[in-house]
Amino acid sequence: MTACELSLVAEREALAEVEPAALAAAAPAPPGAWALTRVGGFLPPEQLSARLEGCIGGAPRPDWAEGSDGAQRGQTAVCRVRDVFVAPRFGAVIDGQGRVFQASVGEMLSWTPDLGVLPCVRREGAARYFVPSADAPTLPAASVFMAKGGEFNYGHYLLDCLPSLMAVEELGLARALPPIAPPLKRWHRDLLALAFPGVEVRETRAPLVRVDDLAFATSLDHFLHRPNRILVELRERILAAAPPAAGAKRVYVSRRAYPMRVMVNEKALEAALAARGFTIVRAERLSVAEQIALMRGAEVVVGATGAGLANAMLAPPGAKIVEILPEGFTAPWLRNVVHLTGGDWLGYFCPAPVDPREVSWTYRVRRGFRWGYRLPLADFLKFLDERL
Repeated sequence: MTACELSLVAEREALAEVEPAALAAAAPAPPGAWALTRVGGFLPPEQLSARLEGCIGGAPRPDWAEGSDGAQRGQTAVCRVRDVFVAPRFGAVIDGQGRVFQASVGEMLSWTPDLGVLPCVRREGAARYFVPSADAPTLPAASVFMAKGGEFNYGHYLLDCLPSLMAVEELGLARALPPIAPPLKRWHRDLLALAFPGVEVRETRAPLVRVDDLAFATSLDHFLHRPNRILVELRERILAAAPPAAGAKRVYVSRRAYPMRVMVNEKALEAALAARGFTIVRAERLSVAEQIALMRGAEVVVGATGAGLANAMLAPPGAKIVEILPEGFTAPWLRNVVHLTGGDWLGYFCPAPVDPREVSWTYRVRRGFRWGYRLPLADFLKFLDERL
């Protein structure tokens, strides 16, 4: 195959639309087809604002904080494409013309906004040329469910990748087109075993794989920001197979192990919450089963925004999920997830960043450090106490 310049392409523009039954029945003619499998929706601003009344604290608050933007429920489409290349570590699906399907790399581009990071790519100025290796392994059939972020981020794996596998499975394609992924970690496999006990994932270290018949879902691209009811069904599957509730009714999910966004007074917050009956947990020290058992029995969960709160989707209906959102890193992802799965979301916004010198050097020297912030502790505790 000769070199071809890479370009991003929207699946719905490059492929033909068909009915889900037709997509599932047989491999479409090249280059492939897509089918809408889940319709979206929209919660009007007046309904969302009513639900958020009394649930917001702190400042500065972004425009969406009060619910004035409503809440979007995204669509899910499954794509089935022919004679393509897959870069398993990136989730990228590339056809023979160098077209990179947008949903497959949306998450990758949010971390590294350059198609040049893909394997077998030659850079020439602003252009990126795809030159696939002649010895790339070939598979007759496969599906892709691992977006780039899911390789290392628990939240993206749970809220983007597993719903994408479920979308493919619902069409009956997960067995006909067995999932392919980069080498998985223990927590990847544990969640897979709970939600997809009959599905075997082929793990590969190959940087590039050629596939004749391949499926992937558009939910790979940040489904957590636009979830729909497939997430509810994923939740039900996991809880049906997971151990029963165990542990505290009040839980604080600590981020003290992570250097990216550092709450400089988190130790003081943990002490104040412990005095209020909260159990302080570090999710990275718990197995998947332990995390789920803890979350499914919780009545109140508090934590700073981040992957550690993704398991809030598994909390019981009516549980209060209190999210701390530092300025500069705010998004309604957890609000939308919690509302969809039956929880009661509360958000507290706080200013950021602080002078880097206020952050311990033990964080500043670590890879991934971005900035620190200080939670207005007295005001936050007042906000929390009034709602417990």
